Amino acid sequence: MSFRRIAAIASTLVGALVLSVVMHAQAPPAAGAAKKEHAFKGKVEAVNEKGKMVTVNNENIPGWMMSMTMTYKVDKEAVLKDLKPGTLITATVYEGDFQTLYNIKVTPPAKK
Repeated sequence: MSFRRIAAIASTLVGALVLSVVMHAQAPPAAGAAKKEHAFKGKVEAVNEKGKMVTVNNENIPGWMMSMTMTYKVDKEAVLKDLKPGTLITATVYEGDFQTLYNIKVTPPAKK
């Protein structure tokens, strides 16, 4: 076999492996499986009441997500009326679900 052919096969296999890892990491847990929950803390950056979304800069969540700003769906639309940029919140997030914040609660600002 020529070097080019071996290189082409190797790159195809590496690409398939990377695709498999990415797809597995994004797949939600199987139906009926217990989803691990994580405590979420962050600061609201923007609220989109029409789109029923909130953009939050979250703290690091060990084992789930690094600190970043991201837009999320909310499990209960009524909470959006209590949120505005700068509001500190806590919520629950679940393994395999990177789109929705559950049980959002407004956190009072720290006393100085």
